[in-house]
Amino acid sequence: MIRAGRLSPRAEGAALALTAVAARIAFLAAGASALGVDWRDLALRYDGHVYLQVAKTLPALYVSDSGAYLTTWLPLYPSLIRVAGLLTGDLRTAALAVSLAAAAALFIFFPPMWLVTGSLAFVEPVFLCAVLAAVAAAVEDRPWTAAFAGAAAVLSQKSGFLVSVIAVLTAWERRPRFDARWLPAVAVPALALGGLQGYLWLLYGDPLANLKATRISFGGSLFSFPFSAFLRGIVEPSPFGGAWRRASIAPGAAAYLAIGAAAWRRRAPEERPLLIWLGVVLAFYFSLGGYWAFHSMPRFLLMGAPAALLLAEPLLPRGERRLLLAAPLVLLPFFIGLVELGQAESFLRRAWGADYFPAASERLR
Repeated sequence: MIRAGRLSPRAEGAALALTAVAARIAFLAAGASALGVDWRDLALRYDGHVYLQVAKTLPALYVSDSGAYLTTWLPLYPSLIRVAGLLTGDLRTAALAVSLAAAAALFIFFPPMWLVTGSLAFVEPVFLCAVLAAVAAAVEDRPWTAAFAGAAAVLSQKSGFLVSVIAVLTAWERRPRFDARWLPAVAVPALALGGLQGYLWLLYGDPLANLKATRISFGGSLFSFPFSAFLRGIVEPSPFGGAWRRASIAPGAAAYLAIGAAAWRRRAPEERPLLIWLGVVLAFYFSLGGYWAFHSMPRFLLMGAPAALLLAEPLLPRGERRLLLAAPLVLLPFFIGLVELGQAESFLRRAWGADYFPAASERLR
């Protein structure tokens, strides 16, 4: 997809976007039917209910009875939900609509199999739009576009600062000299993040309130020796699906590493931006510590999924054999996602009680 220095969409992008929308709507319908809930209430699963809580606080961002806990979730995506809610009249529908629209935009560039279940009302599709915009801008030498994409990233996901790192390294790799035009790619995201931290200082008297809340919710230290948290997650028992979850996470993580290693060996000049992108993501996420570092790994590594897909293309079969491979890659995430949804639902109902989601549904409409 990188042709003549440009990150270009596939010719069949519109068809892929429609396929993505259809797959995600089908997943919503199947998930709602399997759990016996209103399809809009799937927006409350996983972290979705917290994004809606943050959206509820706007325009007085984070001002609620939950205190600094909500600051762990950054404001861009909840703000988009609140704006979309003016049209839908329901924050649950708005969250699913924003996620669906962002995913459709991503699939103009990338096949649908890797994010079929990647978001019910998660921030990832919005965040990945910012990642893609920043990398494309770096490849095409557009520093201000990279700057504003980086700002969107740091206001949507805690690892958003990596986007500026990837963009600047990509730009430097293509033009290995100091270029003052690229200073905004660092300065604008830093100003955006600084503005948020300053607001938290005024609100809580602590400019690091969100980082401290993140450390608590993450279950320990934020960083550890590379791969130590990942290996610990494989061998230790877990309430999140046990052996099934470990068996589904470990091969996926290994695939990212194998794709990166194969690309490193090829050393193709046109793949260097993708290798930088994937390398930064893997180096950061495999160095995370805490209990959630392993169990959130599929979600974390989505940030590098587009780069991994493009780097994997030379390894895939061609012609009719590629079509035979595509069918299970489209269907497996769908069914694995339903299993994961059911297991997560069972755990959350045990942890929070059967009445939690009906009450949240009323409160977060």
